[in-house]
Amino acid sequence: MLTREIAPWVDYALLDSGNGEKLERFGDVIMIRPDPQAMWPREGRKEWESAHLTYKRQVREGEWLVKHEVPPMWTIGWEDLVFRIRPTSFKHTGLFPEQASNWQWLRKHLKPGMRVLNLFGYTGGASVAAASVDCDVTHVDASKPVVTWGRENLETSNLQEKKVRWIVDDAQKFVAREIRRESKYDVILMDPPAFGRGPEGEVWQFEDHLAALLAGCRQLLKEESGMLLVNAYSLGFPALAVENIVKTTVPQLRSKALNSRLRSKRNVDFCSQPASSCAPLGKHAYSL
Repeated sequence: MLTREIAPWVDYALLDSGNGEKLERFGDVIMIRPDPQAMWPREGRKEWESAHLTYKRQVREGEWLVKHEVPPMWTIGWEDLVFRIRPTSFKHTGLFPEQASNWQWLRKHLKPGMRVLNLFGYTGGASVAAASVDCDVTHVDASKPVVTWGRENLETSNLQEKKVRWIVDDAQKFVAREIRRESKYDVILMDPPAFGRGPEGEVWQFEDHLAALLAGCRQLLKEESGMLLVNAYSLGFPALAVENIVKTTVPQLRSKALNSRLRSKRNVDFCSQPASSCAPLGKHAYSL
């Protein structure tokens, strides 16, 4: 098992964590969000009191308590990419900052002209990163609003002329159609949720459907050079479990487990993403 630090940020910081919450800075805005992984005592009372926004859950959704007014939307940058931030009723902001490690990996290893499929693509962080190195990107997500948000992130990053297809669809159905079309991809990325529904009510359950989806993706990967990245963000599954699913479902891929972590200013590691992903050459998969 390998561990790596999150890729460097200027516009984002994990300031502190503990007591089931995390204190983060997105640009100039400081916010408190719940996170069950932060089981340790928190410190830095003054920093916590400086938060602009605090999320409070109410049954399924929740609300943001506003201490200092903030705009409904603002942007933050990572390297030369720019993303729109909007606090949502589900505590999310439209961006998972720990994914910067994946974007960094993609920009290092992808080559111009590679065909990239991004499943469960959300607001397009990985799609924008792949487009920035001139890949031919297909972005798939079941939610029309987040696909629109992804388009906006591409435009905000001044990459609107890049080749990206934005598709609102169920990931499992899309992969099945691509198999029938005999499509092939150099790289397949996915960031599946624990549970979700497609545009027509299709059900996705991580532990029930991941293996079958990976088997389908195996048929879409190019035979000699295909690369696969499967991120399992905050699902409660250890990286080794996801790695084993990849190994047994896509046995021709060489898989390696890898954990990324955020680290707060007081040097407390915040483990954030067990997963599986890709190696730079040949038919590979890593675990991230």
